[in-house]
Amino acid sequence: MQYRKLGNTDMVVSHLGFGASSLGSVFRSTDDEESMKVVDLVVKSGVNYIDTAPWYGQGKSEQVLGKALRGIPRSSYYLATKVGRYDKEVSAMFDFSYGRIVRSIDESLERLGLPYVDLIQAHDIEYASSPDIIINETLPALQAIKDAGKARYIG
Repeated sequence: MQYRKLGNTDMVVSHLGFGASSLGSVFRSTDDEESMKVVDLVVKSGVNYIDTAPWYGQGKSEQVLGKALRGIPRSSYYLATKVGRYDKEVSAMFDFSYGRIVRSIDESLERLGLPYVDLIQAHDIEYASSPDIIINETLPALQAIKDAGKARYIG
């Protein structure tokens, strides 16, 4: 496996990352035990960058991933998650408000069973009601999350 430094961070990530959307049964029904074995194999194979989001299975991806990561040393992987996109119902799908973003990271950390993520990103900002909400609420919320130690970097 080859690795490289990610941007201006201290993270040296594998060229291949693991997109954990599939753990949320996004593409087909999945078995949680099988999914947990996949995560174990992925990390043992040298992949150290894992990406997930509350949107993937409306929390299921993060929940299954959290179970899978319990037996894996935290120093073995970097974890990225997202905020802003949540529900299948179109009227509740996106929420980039400060309060929802802050609540979202706490929900994600609980599902993941972790005290922090390495990278937090806003999911599909092109669907925000206005660029103003991203500038005035989402970005300040992401900074507050980072300042609180719940995310190491903002992506």
